Amino acid sequence: MSFIRHKLINKTKYAYEITAYWDKELKKFRQKSKYLGKVDEKGNISNKKANKQEKLQLDFGNGYLLQQFISNLETSKVFSGSLKFIANDLIPLISYCLCNKSAMYNANTWFEGNILSLLFKNANLSSQNISRIFKKLGNEKLQRDFFWEYLGTVHNIENGIIIDATSLPSQCNTDFNAWGRNDGSIDKQMRMLCVVDQVSKMPLYYRYLPGNILDVSTLEHTIKELTLFGVKNKFVLIDAGYFSEANILDLYEKQIDFLTRLPAGRLIYKDIISNHINDIENIQYATRCNERAVFVKEVAVDLFGKQGFAYVVLDPTRKAKELQQKMLDYVNGDSLSEEVNIATCGIMILISSISMNPKSVINDYYLRQSVEQVFGFYKDDLGLLPLRKHSDETISGYLLLQFIALVVFIQFRNKIKEKYTVEQALNITRNLKCKIFEDGEILVAEPTKKQKEIFELFNYTVPKICGI
Repeated sequence: MSFIRHKLINKTKYAYEITAYWDKELKKFRQKSKYLGKVDEKGNISNKKANKQEKLQLDFGNGYLLQQFISNLETSKVFSGSLKFIANDLIPLISYCLCNKSAMYNANTWFEGNILSLLFKNANLSSQNISRIFKKLGNEKLQRDFFWEYLGTVHNIENGIIIDATSLPSQCNTDFNAWGRNDGSIDKQMRMLCVVDQVSKMPLYYRYLPGNILDVSTLEHTIKELTLFGVKNKFVLIDAGYFSEANILDLYEKQIDFLTRLPAGRLIYKDIISNHINDIENIQYATRCNERAVFVKEVAVDLFGKQGFAYVVLDPTRKAKELQQKMLDYVNGDSLSEEVNIATCGIMILISSISMNPKSVINDYYLRQSVEQVFGFYKDDLGLLPLRKHSDETISGYLLLQFIALVVFIQFRNKIKEKYTVEQALNITRNLKCKIFEDGEILVAEPTKKQKEIFELFNYTVPKICGI
């Protein structure tokens, strides 16, 4: 039984909680007291000087920074829309993907030691629940709703798009896992096709396909899907793997201009080499490409009955290397034929539906490296590989999670790329700790100079105290 007792000390009244208990050794009732605080004139108790008991310490900086950053993104609208019902689990899971390239079954261990476990109290990152999250994300209707919302926040209808695909070595037991070529070998794999905004370099959309599907057969369907999502483009940048009569004519019919590389095996390639490279090294065709000087010559061509333009590009540095290698192969007897064609050394031919400035056409084409960079982020920074999920639904959900994490990663990187890598920034801020007290108050440690600098890059201030 407890009651409150007041004591007057130096004209100040203090309150104590008195609790009676049975002392087994003395075999009699005794009392223990607990200080409650000062008592004011109205009889209210103030406990400002009471000691607060520390409960635990957590990683603070990286989780708090990501929570603030994600909530302020324009694309965060999807977390209050199509993803609202799993946002409480999804935001901490995305944060884990950005902070760690470890397997998903380690997510809960990381989560329990991070401030996000208190900011998202009801989140569950257990292995079983992550599997359920993947199944929910794999729902076809949810994905359609997501892309409708997401594309409305990132793509300007006036911008062009870049399309490319990559192989994903896979250990999944699914119909999408098929034998296909990858870096000169044949592996079990899936294909991931990615669409990137030409101006912002932001990923817009992705598709995953069986590993034995050729790129050339995917372009028309991809354009149709984008159109259904409201993405109407005036220009598309594609690699040589998408060049075919059907694809080129389809782009003309849809009035979508394009730029692509012409495969060397095409008759039009051989015709251009035969008739238009004799004077390619004329100084009038010289132009600058980044730090190199190259020759670029524009030639009007017939593209399956349509007006097109070819750009013959000769890189003198590349020509010297390729010529040297072909000569060595010939004199060493490694060449398969005595008719060694040295005319194409250093040559690349680009094809467009419109006349472009020869001085900028190469730089425009190399914008497609933006997609290769996106694939690099997927594989190297977010730990996309290897794929180990074992149903079409969980694979689909896992890839959507990785896509959302990629969107956050790229925008985070754009904020700090002049100073730090994403990995550096999150590792440095991870070392900013906090103490949690029994009343829910959070006391944040003093940030270092680098930690302050990283927060300032986002225009955030490191809080000293915050509550739960």
